[in-house]
Amino acid sequence: MKLPAKRPAASVGLLAVVVFAAAVDLRPVSGEGGAEPPERAVSRALSRAVDAGARHLVAIRPADDDARRRARSGVVVGPDLVATCASNVDVFGVDDLVVEDAAGRVLPASLRGRDLRLRVVVLRVPDLGAPAPAPVTERRAGAFVLALGGVLGGPAAPTATQGVVSVTGRFEGRADQVDAPLDASTWGGPLVDLAGGLIGVTVHVDARLGERSGVGFAVPVPRIQAVLERLAQGDQLEAGWIGVVIPRHDDGEPGVPVRGVVPNSAAAAAGLQTGDRIVGVAGRAIPGRRAFREVAADLYAGQAIELEVLRAGTARRLELTVAPRR
Repeated sequence: MKLPAKRPAASVGLLAVVVFAAAVDLRPVSGEGGAEPPERAVSRALSRAVDAGARHLVAIRPADDDARRRARSGVVVGPDLVATCASNVDVFGVDDLVVEDAAGRVLPASLRGRDLRLRVVVLRVPDLGAPAPAPVTERRAGAFVLALGGVLGGPAAPTATQGVVSVTGRFEGRADQVDAPLDASTWGGPLVDLAGGLIGVTVHVDARLGERSGVGFAVPVPRIQAVLERLAQGDQLEAGWIGVVIPRHDDGEPGVPVRGVVPNSAAAAAGLQTGDRIVGVAGRAIPGRRAFREVAADLYAGQAIELEVLRAGTARRLELTVAPRR
């Protein structure tokens, strides 16, 4: 992932509180003192979101009890499966891992697959028994979110930081950018909406960003679930590369013209030629440059795909094996 230019985090002041209040259920709770004050209603709504989101959260650590203080966050993404940021596992290795769930159960875990592109790893936790979560499908800039983590010792009692989604679809759709403060206690943990619904898994992109830099990233859950079966089988997934040069702008015609083919690339081996027009990749129609970039960003090394191209007006199908990204 290419690092974005650093920019200041959005401030959450009076206006943000007003917008937040309009976004959640703040119907007053009447009592002896009359209607509930708005600030108390906001706090109540946030607490409900944290409680609901905590079901997605687990702690990951070495089996040694002395390592509790080094616990890192993880997210339940499927039956007996937990995803976390790859850098978390690198902290304490891959042997003798345990997962502590919200009920305080300590269960043995084993590292399975690693996605080098998404910066996530998957662990299998027998007897975890949690079902796959229903991810939040609506992700938009400006939406309020909570980053949960901080499960250090004892039952999973989450900490929470709040912020908004800054930009969706960063890195060709691989991650969303958020301004919720993230650090070692939240990396690998769940990013949830104000109903506690799971949006994504927060990831540590690069040490150069530092901690609590105001720039954070979360991989949307559908991105992880799309490759979850392979990760559960123990595959290591590496970003793929075709090896074509396309123009910077669309020309108004369906597909994208090939301006160049990199020598000794997967595209060259498949017989793609300069002047061809790519109109389909791996069964997906390519109306233009943006669609091609999004599809290409989803390809993994070793993946066998078919390209649909037009050459001098004649449709052709080319078989291609995606190469590792250079």
